[in-house]
Amino acid sequence: MSGFLLLLVPPALWIGWRMASRRTVLPCPSEIAWLVEMENPLARATRSEQVVAQLQLRPGDHAIDIGCGPGRVTIPLARAVGQGGQVTALDVQEAMLAKVAAKAGAEALGNIQPLRADVRNAAIPAGALDAAVMVMALGEFPRGTEIFPSVHRMLRPGGRLLVAESIFDPHYVSRRRVRQQVSAAGFRELRCVGNVFGYSITFERP
Repeated sequence: MSGFLLLLVPPALWIGWRMASRRTVLPCPSEIAWLVEMENPLARATRSEQVVAQLQLRPGDHAIDIGCGPGRVTIPLARAVGQGGQVTALDVQEAMLAKVAAKAGAEALGNIQPLRADVRNAAIPAGALDAAVMVMALGEFPRGTEIFPSVHRMLRPGGRLLVAESIFDPHYVSRRRVRQQVSAAGFRELRCVGNVFGYSITFERP
């Protein structure tokens, strides 16, 4: 019986975390950052190399990784835009930004700008960015509809937004909900890739 009860612990934690995130901003604690470091072989569309490929970044681009966590996607983004570009690593946890800074230092990447802020009131000039990504971060906000008008303002016309989600994340947000929220902010959809385990949708600011 004890073994059976142990099997119930992960699903119970998943459900509890998901329910709590509907009431308050609940990011992944930095103490278990290793959970979001892993490149899931099943949810291929959420893997960092796939995210970068879908965004079609160019050298010199300016991008933002919203809810960057420990930098699983931030570092490949920084490589893609090159030293002439810049990636803003945005997170509400200083400990996560410290992990990003350590990785950037180890790779001698000087084009990552850490920013501790809530994306809804981040001090980023209008039209300053070419691209934005939210990889398994949207569900951490109980009112996701408040996010995308801010992202729309940050992006230049023609700028791209990629939202990726995996069912393995307790904060999982469905395709339908993402499309509703992003479209309501004035974006148009370019493409969607993925499978039952995860997906990414790329949008454009007209």
